[in-house]
Amino acid sequence: MPFMMSTRALARLDHAALRAAGQRSAEGRPSRAGGTTAPYAVFATAGYARTMLRHVLRLRQWVTVISQADDLHPLIEGAVSPAIRLQIPAGTVSREFLAAYDSTRHFALSPIAPCPQCGARVPTVCINNLADYGDWLRGAQDLAESPFYRTSPAHHDDCPLPGQPLTT
Repeated sequence: MPFMMSTRALARLDHAALRAAGQRSAEGRPSRAGGTTAPYAVFATAGYARTMLRHVLRLRQWVTVISQADDLHPLIEGAVSPAIRLQIPAGTVSREFLAAYDSTRHFALSPIAPCPQCGARVPTVCINNLADYGDWLRGAQDLAESPFYRTSPAHHDDCPLPGQPLTT
């Protein structure tokens, strides 16, 4: 039976991610840029996307992960098929992710959060593991951008971010 996480359980997930990020940093291991090395050119079904999110965040099978087609973002740039929006509900709070392919056709999971310029909810960075998620939570700057971070149609019309060059 599916289980909706409590806000407290979601906080424990976030804490575990922050701990993993801190451990990686203490060991001097860098984060990996880009999408996962999971099989590419695999047709991304909602089930596959949920499985990848469970694997990346080390979620138990009983934790509910809701999936639906994302009407704003394609599965891959230029495709007709929609990306998959994943949600981990936890009471009044939830975490949302976009599952799509990057330009090299690697599967990418991206937390959805407010754009720092316009406040629209957009895919932010690519996460490959729990430590990447922790780095994202603590605001680390060395994670690779989501393939749709700058091009997301969710940005407000007056948002300057889509026109800004990528900084390295």
